[in-house]
Amino acid sequence: MYLAWVTYLEMKRRPLSIMADPSDPAIHIAREQPGPAEYLVLFRLVGDRFDWDLRTRMSPPDLAAHLNSADTLLFVLRVDGAALGFCEFEKRPDGDMQLMFCGIAAAIEGRRLGRRLLLTSLDRAWAEQPNRIWLHTDTEDSPKALPLYLSLGFEQFDRRYEDVTDF
Repeated sequence: MYLAWVTYLEMKRRPLSIMADPSDPAIHIAREQPGPAEYLVLFRLVGDRFDWDLRTRMSPPDLAAHLNSADTLLFVLRVDGAALGFCEFEKRPDGDMQLMFCGIAAAIEGRRLGRRLLLTSLDRAWAEQPNRIWLHTDTEDSPKALPLYLSLGFEQFDRRYEDVTDF
């Protein structure tokens, strides 16, 4: 068991202005459906330093099914063609959408690319017309995550001290 503070956030409507600055042609953000091996390389690149392991514990067939599901939206940030970040959303049966993972490689931090990735991904996720988009972040995630989510219009709806072993 591993306990941490978990903050639950939601965005109930698409912000009026959510578009990111598309001025750098070396930066490309698009919805992709990588295979399990390619996905896991990116997942580990972004998440290993935060102990993300949810997807690494899935069997290859289950991960492939997840990645190919119409309910999974995966937006990949590429810099000069290299996959260096991603946002992963899951549609829920109740009409909500959960932001499961969002992050960038440590090597590109400080260039506001995480913000750009999240803004662009949110814009495209809202095009699916969910009731709301929600997420949880905990004290083991990047210390920049919670302030970024709040600055983009997410609002806190719960905070709990809980086991994050299976996050």
